[in-house]
Amino acid sequence: MKSPEIFSDQFGLTEALSRLSMKGWFAQRSERFRDQIAEIARLRTFEAGKPLYLLGDTPNGVFGLVAGALDVSIPRADGNDFTFHRADPGFWVGDLALMSSAKRLVSVHAAASTTVVEIGADELRDLAEREPSVVRDFYALTYENFATTFFLLANVSIASSESRVALRLLMQLEQAPDPEGWIQLSQAKLGELVALSQPTLQRVLKRLHDLNCLDLGYGRIRVTDREKLLSLCGENAILHYPSAIG
Repeated sequence: MKSPEIFSDQFGLTEALSRLSMKGWFAQRSERFRDQIAEIARLRTFEAGKPLYLLGDTPNGVFGLVAGALDVSIPRADGNDFTFHRADPGFWVGDLALMSSAKRLVSVHAAASTTVVEIGADELRDLAEREPSVVRDFYALTYENFATTFFLLANVSIASSESRVALRLLMQLEQAPDPEGWIQLSQAKLGELVALSQPTLQRVLKRLHDLNCLDLGYGRIRVTDREKLLSLCGENAILHYPSAIG
């Protein structure tokens, strides 16, 4: 399925790649690798709610998130999708199915108006044939994304609802720092990410608000006391993904 797209004039491709070179997997790659990717990359934008790709699709490319946000979801046993990750700029996705020549295992949707750099499937295969060493770079991306997935799933198993919500909010703020502490995340989406019902989530958010840890806005949440929120997560709380720790 080909997703609707709008080619962006907000960013030039050079600027977009420069932004991606500042953090995460792409920042850790060699200058030669980044130059090779620049030769085959293109810029795309997706409106909120539009899919980059869906579960079961044939791989169409690898995507680097420049601006906006992405929701990554997997199917549950009851047939409904479960969003397990809200990704912020610097995130790359699409490598596993493409490098495995297999169907997509997850669905990825734009969570807001989103700009990505796309490396097309055919172009990437051609590059890998000419330069086999790039395959190792994409294995590094696959490793990083698996580490992120395991980390997120482990955190969903935290028994305390309060700790689970506090940790998730701090993790989101860590991914996309805001000087005023705002996180662009609705309460409905937060409930899905932490696997809590809305009534339970509402009780947790009210308590955190009463503790002066956060403020609630329309479609967003503001962390007002990071240290107090962190204290609710336990003394051994980890906010970074393992791949970011090293």
